[in-house]
Amino acid sequence: MNRREFGLEKFSEEQFLIGGVTLLLTGVIGVTGNLLVLTTIYRILRHKRNIPNVLILFLAWIDLLVFPLVYPQPLVKYFYGIYIGDYMGCDFQATCIVCLFTLSILVVVLMSFDRVLALFKPFYYDKQIIYDKEKIRVASICFGCSVLTISLLPAFGVGRNVLHFPGTFCLFEWRSDSFEGQAVAHLFVASLGLAMFIVVVCNLATVFLSLRLNERQQNNSKRRHLDVESANTKQIASETTFSEVKVELQFAKLSGSVAVAFVSCWGLFLVRMTLIQYGWPSDDFLDFTAVRLASLHTVINPWLYPLTRRKYRDAFCYLLTLSAYYMTCSLVAKPSTSLDEIVGAQSEASQVRELCREERRRSSAQRLVR
Repeated sequence: MNRREFGLEKFSEEQFLIGGVTLLLTGVIGVTGNLLVLTTIYRILRHKRNIPNVLILFLAWIDLLVFPLVYPQPLVKYFYGIYIGDYMGCDFQATCIVCLFTLSILVVVLMSFDRVLALFKPFYYDKQIIYDKEKIRVASICFGCSVLTISLLPAFGVGRNVLHFPGTFCLFEWRSDSFEGQAVAHLFVASLGLAMFIVVVCNLATVFLSLRLNERQQNNSKRRHLDVESANTKQIASETTFSEVKVELQFAKLSGSVAVAFVSCWGLFLVRMTLIQYGWPSDDFLDFTAVRLASLHTVINPWLYPLTRRKYRDAFCYLLTLSAYYMTCSLVAKPSTSLDEIVGAQSEASQVRELCREERRRSSAQRLVR
């Protein structure tokens, strides 16, 4: 299994070098992005603990673990021409790939369903879907053990893991002659197809509910502007509701972008896997492209947050600038703000003071109008 001929690779030396360099670059980009997300989300969770932020935390950790657990063997094969670990290494890598990628897909599904529930049943969501550390820990262990058990099936004889073209990664057999191997392949295809269907339906529903919620909020805003003599308490409640709606819409936008990335990365792989199960011939380069595209899912995910939310964009800029400040020995100017100020994390006392100042400003403005 350590020979370059294993797996019937047709890559030339130049193609192996290009494949290794591109894989290394995408890995570095993915690790950097996930580390930035983790640093930002941990600071946010200090002050605002909710289910969407917890799901973002889980997704970042899962995507980050892909690099140390999955990437080393392909990189060694690309640059040194050997696959380390033999059959035990093959089973380990295949188990890690299936487990981590399945967990990443599962978190994307939960994010999509969470947004639909928050917009469709807001009162039920606020009352029932709350942060509970013990429940989250139990649910995480249950999901993790279930996915790990399914991922270990080929390693324990239910089907088998094989080295795929161009001999850089192991995965379950796509076209198997045994009933167990076919069952494992069909299970993965059915699970991926169901996940993609749920994500698409949930995000279409999220778009519809978001548009309706935004339209309703604009109508309420117009009524507030027409009613100048409304009470202070009603104004504060209205603005609080507007802020909550804005946060929900931002989470919906983030969930939608993650869903689009998920479908774009995994779509070709799902099509190729489905066709192979129904007897279509394999195409080494096309199947390899599908796998590479699917692996980009863990790389793209962390960079969607700064693209869709200004809070993450400013936090990324702060962290990168601060890193450059220390690495260049103060040649780059140190950021003038703190990460707490960027993510909007304030103490309860400062929030109360800000609310009192805002109420006094409104009272003064109303007296002037009268």
